[in-house]
This record gives sequence, C-alpha cells and structure tokens, in this order.
Amino acid sequence: MRIVRSHLNNTESTTFSMTRTINAMALASVLILSVIAFSGTVGTSYATNAFSDRDDKPKQFKNDHDGFHGNQNICPSQSFLAEPHLKGAKQILDVSLIAQNDQDSGVGGGFWALDHFKEHIQVWKLADNSFYVLKKYDGIFVSPEGGHDPGTGTHLQNESSFGEITGGYVATMNGTFAPGANPTHGNIGTFNYGGTMANILKPYGTQTNTPNAYDWISAYFSSTSDFNQIHWGWSYKLDPQFQSSTSVNQWCNYNDADGGNSGNIRS
Repeated sequence: MRIVRSHLNNTESTTFSMTRTINAMALASVLILSVIAFSGTVGTSYATNAFSDRDDKPKQFKNDHDGFHGNQNICPSQSFLAEPHLKGAKQILDVSLIAQNDQDSGVGGGFWALDHFKEHIQVWKLADNSFYVLKKYDGIFVSPEGGHDPGTGTHLQNESSFGEITGGYVATMNGTFAPGANPTHGNIGTFNYGGTMANILKPYGTQTNTPNAYDWISAYFSSTSDFNQIHWGWSYKLDPQFQSSTSVNQWCNYNDADGGNSGNIRS
C-alpha cells in the first residue's frame, strides 16, 4: 500500500485521498466480475456446453529470461499471431466469446489472477487436411492482495490490483471438424469459467483447476490429435494507478522461441 507523505498540504492530501478513493472504486467494480453468480445456460442456446479443466497456457517453470531492468519492460512482438497465408488454406471457423473468471497460471503452474477477456478463435483447414489455429486474447487480469506473483510464485502481492492482457497462440492439429449446430462465425456468447479469488489465495498445490473452462476444441471437433502450440505469448501490464517505485509492472509470458519469460507483476 502506498503511503501519503506527511508534509502534504490540505489540498494535495484531499486530491490524493480522492484519487485513491476513485482507484478503490474502480478496482471494486472489476472485482465484482469475479463474484458474479452466473445463471442460465452457459453461452448462447445453440452453443455446445463443452467444458474442460485444460489451461490453454503451456505449463510454466522458472526459466528463460528472469532479468528485469527497472519497472519498464517491453514485451517481444506478437507478430506471430498471424493468419496462415498458405496456398490451399480455407477458413472454417471464426468465432469470438467473452470469458469471465478464468484462473491464470504463473510460473510453476499455480494460479495468481482471475482473467476477464475476449477470445477470438480462427481455424483454417490446410491443403494436407491438417488445421491451423489462431487464438487471440484481449482483456484484463485481477490479482488479489496476498496472492502470488506470476513470475516467481514466491512474492505475496501487497495490494489488490488489475491490468491489461494481450496475446494468444498459433497451433497446428489434426482431427475431424464437426461443429454440429454450433455457429461457425460471430459471437457465441459469454462464459463464466467459474474461477474464484478464494482459490487464487490458496497455497500452490492446494488450488483446484478452473471448473468450467470452455473447451472450444471439443465443441467443434469430434476428434483431434497432434495439437501443437508452435507460437505463443501473453503480455501483462499493471494498470498505471497501481504502479509505484517498488512495483514491477509488466510480465512477458512467452514461448522460448518467441522471446521467453521476462519481468513480473508485483505490487
């Protein structure tokens, strides 16, 4: 928690207090998302209720580039999030959804934040009958006071905070495209993945998997094999209102080939 300097005059003190109040209200509004009780059918009525405890992120370990220079870190380019542009490629899927309360894994596999974001899923069938997947994420993370940091899993956050996420992955796979009644274009709805702050605050090893993560692969494919994330990376940036002289403001969570891990989110 940042401390008000004792020599502030009344006007400055009032302004600081008002700013912190507004910041607290903004954070409270975001945190409300993490406790919303989801009712009714998950997603739209025509979407398959396909759920899994799978995490789209590959399991992370403390490796790659741990060095961090100051509080400003520029993540590598995400230019790998590109369409195939291959001869014979035919797009067969182009859908988006809103995900709430997705438990985000950090180094070592433990969960450190809840995510709320838009997912954009695109799939092309290639000339050799394999599939090319492009999945993008754009949204926010919410990290609770007392939760772990994502970069090392050893630091406990000094205050609740939030920030922005951008990123995604490119993958290849084999399988049988079988969308059934599921739409192949457009927005398919809002899905509550069911993660909780209470679970995020548990020690690593005692946390439970995200209970209702939407598994788009089982919703749109009857069988798959050889799923391989050839490129992936997520950039996390702490909102400016939570940045300070002691915070670490950006975590780059990337595949080795795409830049590796660097930085952290620490309040």
